[in-house]
Amino acid sequence: MVPPLLYLICEIMPHELRTKYVPRGVYLTCDVLVERGEGPFVYDSSGKEYIDFTTGIAVLNLGHRPKKVVEAIKRQVEKFLHQCIHVADYMPYLELAKKLSETFTWGEAKTLLLNSGAEALENAVKISRYFRKSQGIIVFDYAFHGRTLLTMSMTSKFRPYKYGFFAYAPGIVRLPFPYPYRCVFGSSSPDECGELALEFFEHAFKTYIDPDETAAVVLEPVIGEGGYIVPPKNFVKGVAEIAKQYGIIYVSDEVQTGMGRTGTFWGIEHFGVKPDMITVGKAVASGLPLSAVIGRKEIMDSVHEGGLGGTFGGNPVSAAAALATVEEIRDVLDHAKKLGEYMEKRLDELYERYDVIGEHRGLGPMRALEFVKNRRTKEPYKKFVSELIREGLKNGLLLLSAGIYGNVIRLVPPINIDFEVFDEGVERLEKSIKNVLQTVVS
Repeated sequence: MVPPLLYLICEIMPHELRTKYVPRGVYLTCDVLVERGEGPFVYDSSGKEYIDFTTGIAVLNLGHRPKKVVEAIKRQVEKFLHQCIHVADYMPYLELAKKLSETFTWGEAKTLLLNSGAEALENAVKISRYFRKSQGIIVFDYAFHGRTLLTMSMTSKFRPYKYGFFAYAPGIVRLPFPYPYRCVFGSSSPDECGELALEFFEHAFKTYIDPDETAAVVLEPVIGEGGYIVPPKNFVKGVAEIAKQYGIIYVSDEVQTGMGRTGTFWGIEHFGVKPDMITVGKAVASGLPLSAVIGRKEIMDSVHEGGLGGTFGGNPVSAAAALATVEEIRDVLDHAKKLGEYMEKRLDELYERYDVIGEHRGLGPMRALEFVKNRRTKEPYKKFVSELIREGLKNGLLLLSAGIYGNVIRLVPPINIDFEVFDEGVERLEKSIKNVLQTVVS
């Protein structure tokens, strides 16, 4: 319950509070003051309902306050809030390490629990370098891996994530990514774009970095912040084969694609390859801070005792939430798969009706619309997307942008959302598109 005085302050002047006390670098997408969340809905301080197609940036895969997760949190809070795993064992950490290791179906695995997606990536790099006794880390255009110095260096988009921070950690090599809609190699075929990107990858071992000095290659199964870009299967398979050929560790960055977001538990399952390591974050604890690195036993055990860890990694309350989350996600995967198919159908309909949509794409219930001024020239339409987010708010819909041009709307509803509620969200989206077409284009 919000104390009356604080409620009054927030009701009267949230903008003043934000302006006065929050650094301007902390950006705001949806200008709304959230009071409460329930399932696929959030409610502002006036009681207005919004359908949440953002899920806190792909965090609330089960929606707001999933009942079994909240119950697990309450039970753990009554026991203890913190017990560092380096001081003494506690069951939530150990049980979650077991449960997550068992989701790694490509061999015997172990799991390190941490706090954030960026921290998971940091540790994946750390472990890979230790195991391989080499420094090089291969990443790709359009990728987003975090906001720490190392993960900013791995991230592709310069503004706003990297600009002015001098994120040039050594050992990072960036290669072209096959973005079929805007293939840098000039190809219009996804498979051909993938083949050309693979040719460049192999060429890079002659001109960019030697495979013996490469510790890991890090790839998102679906590019997240970069625009929800699905790579051609031949590219993902080829990268995995090249990594295996040279003994390079293949890290599947599942911070955004994992935990059922693409209709399978891990996004990499769509591509038929075997990762050596998976990084986990965002949705793993339904909104509580937690992340993990899951990897092959021999790789994870290679680091000396004391070389891995942190004070809060695997916090017992977060771990309890994650244990319940994993079970719930397993139970709704069939629904998530059907939802993804239905989302594709509904977005097909929007594409047919509105030329301002250049492409829609995605895997499972992880979908995006790319907006362009002209389908032939594919000129990005960032202004349209900015206005669409604002118009969505008026119509009771939370939306997020993505992509290096800022012209992509990503649709990330809860993976267990009812079809009827999703349909209502699409109706609100279409109404918003119509209104923006009238105001921006005319």
